[in-house]
Amino acid sequence: MGLVWRSGRPLSVREAVGALNAGRARPLAYTTVMTVMSRLSEKGALSRERAGRSYLYRAVAPDAAGLAVRSVLRTYGDAAVAHFVNEAQADPKVLEKLRRLLADADG
Repeated sequence: MGLVWRSGRPLSVREAVGALNAGRARPLAYTTVMTVMSRLSEKGALSRERAGRSYLYRAVAPDAAGLAVRSVLRTYGDAAVAHFVNEAQADPKVLEKLRRLLADADG
């Protein structure tokens, strides 16, 4: 995931293998990297789009925290949001930060 996040653009398996193997004493197999990227796509951490005969993979969130939030919201939905708001209300600094983020999102 770190490689995909650092790239800032969609990557093919071949590009990922090249970057991951740069400087490695024991290179990773193409099929190993392909399997991992495919599984990350199945789990919703990467999206993939066809590019000729292969795929390009892109992170669905900007970082690990973003992935965690997506997962919690997908699993628990409105209940997760309600608990988050309740937790934020217990800490005035967090509540103020949440208010600023919501105001910025509104534009």
